[in-house]
Amino acid sequence: MRNARKCWLASLVIITGLAGANAALAQSPAAPAAPATPPAPATPATAAALGDNDSILIDPTTFTITRGKARADVSGLIQSLGARELGAGAIVFRSGPRLYIVDAPMLAGTSDGQNIYLTAEQSQPNRVRIEYLEPKSEQFKPTYELLKRVRGLETMQEILAPLVLPEELTIRAKECGMVNAWYVREDGKPVITMCYDMLDEVSRSVPKDKTRGGITPTDAAAGQFFFLITHETGHAVFDIFGIPVLGHEEDAADNFATYIMLQFGKERARRLIGGAAWAWHEYISDYRANRDVQFKLAGFASNHGQPEERFYNMMCMAYGADQATFGDLVQDGWLPPTRSPTCREEFQKLTFAFHKLISPHIDQALAQRVLDTTWLPQSAPVVSQK
Repeated sequence: MRNARKCWLASLVIITGLAGANAALAQSPAAPAAPATPPAPATPATAAALGDNDSILIDPTTFTITRGKARADVSGLIQSLGARELGAGAIVFRSGPRLYIVDAPMLAGTSDGQNIYLTAEQSQPNRVRIEYLEPKSEQFKPTYELLKRVRGLETMQEILAPLVLPEELTIRAKECGMVNAWYVREDGKPVITMCYDMLDEVSRSVPKDKTRGGITPTDAAAGQFFFLITHETGHAVFDIFGIPVLGHEEDAADNFATYIMLQFGKERARRLIGGAAWAWHEYISDYRANRDVQFKLAGFASNHGQPEERFYNMMCMAYGADQATFGDLVQDGWLPPTRSPTCREEFQKLTFAFHKLISPHIDQALAQRVLDTTWLPQSAPVVSQK
């Protein structure tokens, strides 16, 4: 992570928790004017949370800070005064006899656990770049050519554009010599690698025709591709923004990808979820006939959940998000009655965590435009297998 601490930041007053942007609504009287005095020596910043309907007033003459408490709910005043919401908070700084306020810059973590504040120029949307590396093996050239023809990486670049990133994130497609996809920093820069080997495997596994559950070959290919990249994007987001994760990070990345898919409305969410779960669906289909599941002991030591676990977790999040759209998961037995009653609460907890930890790093206006865009094809070519 580049160190973006600028020398001028030393003079800034970092203000957190400006809920409702009601700083201008202080009810306590301003401090009386006082003769100008030399500035006091710098002291360590201390944090003090504002309660609901609390406010602060910074006197532009004496530069004293006065706390206030509104007599009633301030939502009406916020609207009548034309106050606007501050995203990640605000910075107030003094330059000579003047005060300035700006939206807080992006807060990012460093590898040594320190916090740095990044300027608007350093934190911005549209910072996802893509690379197609031509494979050496003839086996993967059809996959490479198809991915470029359908603009697979370009589509994901546009979908992920609302992420307000402090550094460029690269999505690279290449031949890897293994069926895999991963996120890692290369020379200090965040990179997602999507292997043609993996995409070739996906193309071989999609159904030849529309399934009884309504999953088409296009859905299975697009859904798995979307899930793979957004799963790895989850890892990237956790790293870039220093987001803490309790439990397995692989589970958190699954939840990140699932939540993103569920934001695209009923029809597209249904297709994406069904397509993403297709490979796991095949495991579950086999075990519905034979309910005795055998695993090697080492499988339980993996940092990834077992395919069956990941399938049920995704189905539970989908059902918890929209019981009407995904109600057949329970009716058809794809989500057991021992799990389904808790799914709404599970999704609500995921939503809370996403809005608390991820949403501050998203350009909401751009995200809405992405959600309103039709990009999921009704049909698409699948690489033929000889």
